[in-house]
Amino acid sequence: AREYDIVILCDEVYRLLEHDPTETRLPAMCTLYEKGISCVTLSKPWGACGVTIGWLACPSLEMKEKLTDVQYFGTACPSRASEIQAIMILRASNTILEKNMSIIQYNKKLLQDFMEEYQDLFEWTPPTAAAICFIKFKGPLSSEEFGNLLQSRGISCKPAYCFTDTVIPEIDYFRVGFGEAKFAKALEALKVVVEEYQDEWRNAGNANLDKES
Repeated sequence: AREYDIVILCDEVYRLLEHDPTETRLPAMCTLYEKGISCVTLSKPWGACGVTIGWLACPSLEMKEKLTDVQYFGTACPSRASEIQAIMILRASNTILEKNMSIIQYNKKLLQDFMEEYQDLFEWTPPTAAAICFIKFKGPLSSEEFGNLLQSRGISCKPAYCFTDTVIPEIDYFRVGFGEAKFAKALEALKVVVEEYQDEWRNAGNANLDKES
């Protein structure tokens, strides 16, 4: 980047939500590179989506002035209520982050147990930060079909078509969020569906294996 004088804008909205900060937390881009910009928002680590306050951090005064000029009309008069709420949140930052991380760690363990119990039907790469993961259903349904089934039972997930225009089997994953206290209830509802259909799905998988052999 230095060789070609490139500015790096780094989306760091999930920073501070690392499951093991000593192993996976990276330095902020604005501390690594003189033309690095770190983008942060209160919506993710602190769970303050409605506050709509965030910030950019960079070491270059020239870059700060350019950003101020470009974004002036969008940031000159932010909501005063949002500003006050943001101050309150940051003053209680450690308490809020500790609470949110305890929820995430607890829910991740529940999800890991689920994935281990039904490993012949689902696969994933366990996340190391934040509260989002992508899971592949190994049964006879696409992620869209699986999502429709879950939706009929009041369970929400994001199928692959939400993230790409072209869905192929290799990337046909669905997204799961596990950052809320009510996640355990949603996971139990998912388990009810899996228990209901698991024999049918496994039989379909065995039938496909027989055809291939």
